[in-house]
This record gives sequence, C-alpha cells and structure tokens, in this order.
Amino acid sequence: MSARIYGISAVLTCTLAACSGIGSEPAGPHASADLAAARADPTWGCSEPQPGHPTAAEQTAFVEEVASLASRAEERHGVPAAAITAMAILESGYGWSRLAQSTNNLMGWKYFPEAPAGGRDSWVLECPELGTSDRFVVFRDRAEAIDFVASQLASTDNYRADTERYRRDRASGVDVTEAVDRWVEGIADPYSSQPEDFRSEVRRLMNDTYALGGEPASERNLYSLSQAVPREG
Repeated sequence: MSARIYGISAVLTCTLAACSGIGSEPAGPHASADLAAARADPTWGCSEPQPGHPTAAEQTAFVEEVASLASRAEERHGVPAAAITAMAILESGYGWSRLAQSTNNLMGWKYFPEAPAGGRDSWVLECPELGTSDRFVVFRDRAEAIDFVASQLASTDNYRADTERYRRDRASGVDVTEAVDRWVEGIADPYSSQPEDFRSEVRRLMNDTYALGGEPASERNLYSLSQAVPREG
C-alpha cells in the first residue's frame, strides 16, 4: 500500500527541501507549535526525518516502543514482528518523518476511498518538485497504526498468501530468519513502488537496527523479536 520508501532511505524518492505536508491538523506525538515551526524549515524534505532527529536515544526509544507493538501484532495477526519493526523504521525515519509526526502513520499506509480505513481521516503529503500529492491514513496513535497495517497485511488480497506462508513456515520449524526474509520478499511488491530497494533496506535494518549508532551490535538484530513469538501449530 505504501507507494514510497520513507525515512532513512528517503534519498531514493524525494529531493531534500522539495516537499511539504498539508492537510488536517497534526495528529502525531509532537503535534504542537514546535511541529508547525519545524514544518516551515526549508531543509526538511517530505520524506526525510525532521532535521536534528533522530538522536541515538530517540532511535532506541522508538525501536523499543515499536518492537513491543510489532510483537503483539505478530501474536494477533501472524505477520513477522521483525519485519514490521524494520518497515516502521524505514517508512518513518524512526518516527520523525513529516507523515509520522503529523498522522502517527509509521508504515506509509495510503488512503483510498474504496479501501478499508475504518472511518479514519486522511492527510495529504505534497511533493511539488516531484509532482506528487498522496493521501495517507491518519491514526489515533502508533499502536493503532501498527495493528491496523498488520491486520491488512494478514488479510487483504495483495498480502494474505505471503502471511499464510510465513505462518506455515514458522509452524513447520523453518528457520526464523529464512521465514521472515521470505515474507519480506513476497510483500515488497506491491507494498513499495521500489521493491528491490525496499527488500534490501528492510533486511539491512533487521540485521543492524540502529543505522546511526545507539545500542551495541549484539542488540541490533530484530529477528529475535519473531523468534520470541510462539509458533503456531
């Protein structure tokens, strides 16, 4: 559902200072006059994290929060927590992209009138230089965002088969790294308009989560999140 890769790989999609967000009032965790001022910063592109963020401490806090939400999503919906956490990092710049700050939409999940959104509002991200204007779902909080997208990845036509295969892989004892990587391989297209870059970046983050530093190397691997979720069957 995401048409773009956000966050740390934003150079793939949006030239610095080329884009700005417009739409409903900010709904994210930092929705305030400070965010309004930050959005006026000409160095903040439509896809990049807010200038000056994330710090190493902010990365750690974000990963800890999202890892817990993603583990719960794997228990509920059968999607791999390791990949969901990495995707949230990638799509939101550790929670500091314009989209994430304004809508709590950590996964770059687009809004379409004909697609399920549960009555949620939408928000427009415009990138004038690229000639794009995309509408995204607004979430009440990050927990709602992760759970909703996980449910869609488990149940909708574009992703259901890959999630069912992941569940079978785990139930049959396939190595967790292999099972998660197979899931990422399968959902990358249509999830991203740049599937090869998406696959590469998600795998890189699952293997080395803190792109700018932070935790020691032994704690950077996300595959352990899915390993910790009990296998079905």
